[in-house]
Amino acid sequence: MSIDYYTYLVEAARKNILPLTSYCNVRCVFCSHKQNPDGVLIHRLPSLPVAKVEELVQLLDPREKVVIGESATRLVEGEPFTHPEIMPILKLIRTKMPQTTIAITTNAILLTPRLAAQLAQLLPLEITVSLNSVTAAGRRLLMQDTEESRAPRAVAALARSGIPFHGSLVAMPHLAGWRDMEETVRFLAEHGALTIRLFLPGYTAKTPPEIKFPLSLWTEVVAFAREGTKRYGLPVIPEPCVPQDLTPKIWGVMAKTPAQEAGLQPGDVITEVDGKTVSTRVEAFWAAKRAKKPTIAYARQGRLYHTRLKKAALEPPGFVMLYDFHPRRVAAIERAIRLRQAERPLVLASAFGAQLVRQVANKFALPALTVCKVDNNFFGGSIQAAGLLTVQDFLTAARKALAGRRHDLLLVPQDAFDGHGLDLTGRRADVLTQELSVACEVV
Repeated sequence: MSIDYYTYLVEAARKNILPLTSYCNVRCVFCSHKQNPDGVLIHRLPSLPVAKVEELVQLLDPREKVVIGESATRLVEGEPFTHPEIMPILKLIRTKMPQTTIAITTNAILLTPRLAAQLAQLLPLEITVSLNSVTAAGRRLLMQDTEESRAPRAVAALARSGIPFHGSLVAMPHLAGWRDMEETVRFLAEHGALTIRLFLPGYTAKTPPEIKFPLSLWTEVVAFAREGTKRYGLPVIPEPCVPQDLTPKIWGVMAKTPAQEAGLQPGDVITEVDGKTVSTRVEAFWAAKRAKKPTIAYARQGRLYHTRLKKAALEPPGFVMLYDFHPRRVAAIERAIRLRQAERPLVLASAFGAQLVRQVANKFALPALTVCKVDNNFFGGSIQAAGLLTVQDFLTAARKALAGRRHDLLLVPQDAFDGHGLDLTGRRADVLTQELSVACEVV
């Protein structure tokens, strides 16, 4: 095993992410790994031996859910149920952590009714089914799935087994059609999905033109999700969806949760949690999650109400909000400016984040902050997330900004760097200081 990807395995485990394999049993047309430019620092895994998995399990925090199969690291995540020892591994985790939720993301093709019954013995579980399409034609087109009925049958088996599950699909109405998306969302909702996520299919400069998602359709997908949330009574969430402001507005409410029992509804604006004012969606959500039986003040149609969530400390409240800005990041920005005694700091923000950072600067009275939007030239295409920016992208944007005005501190998003301080091409943020002769902080 190379030291490179072993260190990434350890890093992932310390975040409660447990990668098992990079093997995948479908060939999705929108798969991001096929669209990566040369030079991307990622690692592919074989199916890890149980003994190696057991080593990693020792690093997991039993107080937080264990995440399997979700692409959140520099390791290519495959389909967990292709691992030949998946059930012994899950039983191993359950033995070590009897009360910890195990969250598994799967395409569900291999999730038979018999396997679902075995999984039901390992609760608490949280399954996310990447269904993408419920129709035979849609599954052949989008995933090259030639046994099209297996995944839909698995969803029904999960519902019968009483295993909580979420659904997701990559939004491809330009290929599969809006009717296919509607049928898929309805199928998931009718089988009891807690939430349904609609993902923007980002594309790079290497993506074949015929499958590129027209970005002009994304506002229609957001509207489709909002309508689905109303129609089916569960959160249908577009991702990414950068909110226009920092108002702590609820997008949707999950069934049979403290939020639903307390009467909260989509569109409600949370103003206080246990008497403390909340300024952003992230702050409101985490304040509610941390607290035991919190009192929530919220506004609805111009009137102020109060309710109490009957929940344990650290139990999710059951409402869903679009992600905006974490108070910890505000504090990190303030701390970096103070540490460097900066008078003209420059924030290099992603295309998704730039407008929100400007609002944060105004709302929290951050001193003399200039925000510069950074284009993703490395990946190209429609890629706009901070986590996919590279040092070279930051250099290009910073040079333009510094040509017009003097700045004494560069602030770049932590999302672009891994636990070793490397971007996706293996370069460190201090390259910015070396090249530009300006102090740089990662926040």
